[in-house]
Amino acid sequence: MSIYHCSIKIISRAGGRSAVASAAYRSGEKLYNEETGLTHDFTNKGGVIMNEILLPDNAPLDYLNREKLWNDVQKVESRSDARFAREVEVALPIEMTREQQIECVRNYIKENFTSKGMIADWALHDKNDGNPHAHIMLTCRALNEKHEWDTKTRSVFANDRDESGRAIYNPDKPSYDPKDKEHTAQYRIPQLDENGEQKFRERAGKGKEMLWERVNIPSNDWNDRANAEIWRESWAVNCNRYLELEHQIDHRSYERQGIDKEPTIHEGGTARKIEAEGHISERVQINREIKERN
Repeated sequence: MSIYHCSIKIISRAGGRSAVASAAYRSGEKLYNEETGLTHDFTNKGGVIMNEILLPDNAPLDYLNREKLWNDVQKVESRSDARFAREVEVALPIEMTREQQIECVRNYIKENFTSKGMIADWALHDKNDGNPHAHIMLTCRALNEKHEWDTKTRSVFANDRDESGRAIYNPDKPSYDPKDKEHTAQYRIPQLDENGEQKFRERAGKGKEMLWERVNIPSNDWNDRANAEIWRESWAVNCNRYLELEHQIDHRSYERQGIDKEPTIHEGGTARKIEAEGHISERVQINREIKERN
């Protein structure tokens, strides 16, 4: 069986990180950061085999320029705790040829990310240490039909209440459509006063206007926790299209597969470098002991 690894992380301003610096490091390029005035130069970084940006259909071609893309992201993501990007890191099975590895990553990105509206900036790293892998940086905000960054949330009329009586939006129930008021008006939830009566306001020249509950919901489902399982499984499925039966990988833990076997941990490039220099890496040593027990 080939090695399976697929981790999902967030690159955010709250963590003191920069989207431009992160992109420069992963791509092995020199990028200017407009927010800080710094230039991040990783052109001497070894092991970057290739990099590219894949766009969804509604993205402007300007965003094939890595420097412009991530500087624009930093401008629109202005909050101190803003999320710049989601990163998916995957290990590339060494049983695949380089061409197959690249094709596999591209198919995986198109199937799971750009088809949903995300921009993907990815790079393939390989230092010939037995750990080829890909870093995939994904935008967290969608683009609208005008090629402008969309809001992360939108305001909608509530259509249900939770157990505490708070107004919520339930996607499994019918909802109010302003373009079809006649047939959907009954799906709104009224704002209530302290007596449990519907609130209203007087509007000049229009009389009494009833007030209805509104809530903010995500503009897309990219942050849905269920996506992690979908994306992890999809990586295994995409790799297995290129692998012989004895090298097939599985995103599930040994326990979920019903295999009585202790899993090894991810070693990473740093640990393997330590071993290559003749020293003992704690992470590699842990895996040696696990393999002996198995």
